[in-house]
Amino acid sequence: MMMWAWWDARNKANASEGLPEIEGVLRRATLMAIDAKMLKEKTNCKPGKKRVKWTPPEPDILKVNIDGAFLESEKSGAWGYIVRTSDGEAVLAGSGRLTSVYDVLCAEMYACLHALSACSEQGMMKIQIESDCSNLVSAMTKSNFDLSPAGALFQDARLFISLNFVSVEFKYCHRSANECAHELARYGLSRDPDQDCVWSDPLPVFVTNLVTHNQVGYRVNE
Repeated sequence: MMMWAWWDARNKANASEGLPEIEGVLRRATLMAIDAKMLKEKTNCKPGKKRVKWTPPEPDILKVNIDGAFLESEKSGAWGYIVRTSDGEAVLAGSGRLTSVYDVLCAEMYACLHALSACSEQGMMKIQIESDCSNLVSAMTKSNFDLSPAGALFQDARLFISLNFVSVEFKYCHRSANECAHELARYGLSRDPDQDCVWSDPLPVFVTNLVTHNQVGYRVNE
C-alpha cells in the first residue's frame, strides 16, 4: 500500500500536479491499508442497491450525522460525526480512534457520545442525530438493548441528554446519506488514540470537501 501511494504521488508530480506533502502521502497509504482490511472483514455484507441523498433538518434544528468503524480482528475502531444546519452548512465535526471496543454497536455508541458532548459544549440544544445503524437508533429510543455490552453507555447517554438538551431526536438513515460521518470515522482509524480531533468554524479543507461532495443535489424537505 505504501509503494502504491508513493507511485501515485510520483505520477502526479510528473504530470505537473505539484509535489504532495509527506504527511498526505502517508495518510493516504494508511487509509488504503485500512480500507483493504475492512473490506476483507466485511465479506458477508451485501452492497446497497439504492442511493439516498442527505436531507437537511428543520430551520431551528441541527442535524448530527454519526458513524462508528470497527475492526473485528483487532477489537478496535474509530468514530466520526458532523453537524450541519438546515442550509447544509457544516459547523462542527469530530474524529478519533478507539483502541479497545467490544463490537460495532459499541463503536457507534462512542461516536454518539462524542457528538453529544461536543454539541453540549457548543450550546447546541436542539439536535437531530442520524445513524446508519438501526440498532443504535433502537437502543437510544427504547430500553431493549440496556442489557447488552453497551447497555451502560445507552443509559448514561439518555441521562446526559435529559440534563443538557432541549430536544434530541434519533433517526435511521441510509448509508449513502451518512457518507461524511463514515469518512470521518475512517479517518479516525488513521489517528493516534490520544489525538482526537474536534473542529469548529473554520473546518479543515478535507472536511468541507466531504460536505460539498455529499450534498451535491441534496434533497430539501418539502
